[in-house]
Amino acid sequence: MKIIHCADLHLDSRLNTHLDEKRAKERRQELLGTWLRLLEYASKQQVSAILISGDMFDTAAVSGTTANAVIGSIRNHPEIVFFYLKGNHDTDTFLNRAEALPENMYTFNDSWRMFRLSGNIVVSGRELSTSFAGAQLPENWAARTLKLKEEDFNIVMLHGQVITGYSTEKPAETDEDIYISDYAEHNIDYMALGHIHKYSEGRIDGRGMWCYPGCLEGRGFDECSRHGFIMLDINEETHEVKRQMIDFSTRHLWLVPVDITGLETSIDIVNRTKAELSLLGGVPASSEEIKNLDSDAIKEILEESGGGRLKPEDMVRVILKGELDITAEKNMTFIRSQLDSMFYYTEVVDDTRRTVDYRIFENDRSLKGEFIRSVREDMEIGDELKAEIIECGIKLLIGS
Repeated sequence: MKIIHCADLHLDSRLNTHLDEKRAKERRQELLGTWLRLLEYASKQQVSAILISGDMFDTAAVSGTTANAVIGSIRNHPEIVFFYLKGNHDTDTFLNRAEALPENMYTFNDSWRMFRLSGNIVVSGRELSTSFAGAQLPENWAARTLKLKEEDFNIVMLHGQVITGYSTEKPAETDEDIYISDYAEHNIDYMALGHIHKYSEGRIDGRGMWCYPGCLEGRGFDECSRHGFIMLDINEETHEVKRQMIDFSTRHLWLVPVDITGLETSIDIVNRTKAELSLLGGVPASSEEIKNLDSDAIKEILEESGGGRLKPEDMVRVILKGELDITAEKNMTFIRSQLDSMFYYTEVVDDTRRTVDYRIFENDRSLKGEFIRSVREDMEIGDELKAEIIECGIKLLIGS
């Protein structure tokens, strides 16, 4: 039996932190489109069930278009059973929009609910809470009240923050805490989690494992890893399970640090940056530029992306790093203009530092030399601030 585990779709996110309104609107539609593509993929792959482990939506203000598309897409795939567990971003707004839930859609509440998907595959889930009707529940109440049969293949859906290891002095539980040690020896085979936006996994005990699929689409530059869902293929007789992370996002997000130490002009900076971006895209750069690039850093970026290549439809944040001489010409407006059209969205962040070799100006009797020496001799200013003051002063003196 094939089962898809996804989470943290955050449909109807505003997405306007980095994007202008036009592209933010496009990305909102792409997030919804990725969900619809997922269902078509599931149908073609003869998937029996889809687990949605929370944060299907970003806020309570779910648009009519999104709500209707989600409900309609579920109804249009009666061959698939959907299990929807609300996350910390979800409310009942979406569920209340539907006059009646699709017959193939099942939801959970703050008590354990269990559904027998087939002869011996059981899906259980609950919304985490440390209180009930205003009263505090006993410690690790969710785990203590979970009763699963040893002979079944047990899938448990939860939305929250995994805490591994064990301590006799646990801090007070919150609604998002999932202490893995509390769930050991509970006959769990697969814990389908949501809340963390990057793929991760671990063991519960000798029998079972927990897994976050990450979000279906990255939304910001803190979500630059590959994104998609988990495909489970379960042998109903032996309970053996094959698990695969499917990279499914429409666009990928990239953080690309570029070391420009020692470069002297804006066009040199542009050429160095383009060379690194070309290599990340699998396009050879000139041999002259390649020798100046950090191959280990490029390898690390590619590993973080899951082995994929940078494409024109992706979103990129370039971070200029390193040290530049105080006299180096660096025009960020020009640099950004040369890189802006390379990708769907390009952002360039200047994280460089200026260095000053004061020996060069010891005998310089020009206005520039006098200015630099006067700043250097001010003992109340730190070296980093001195470099910034000198950089601004030189720009004014040369009219740049």
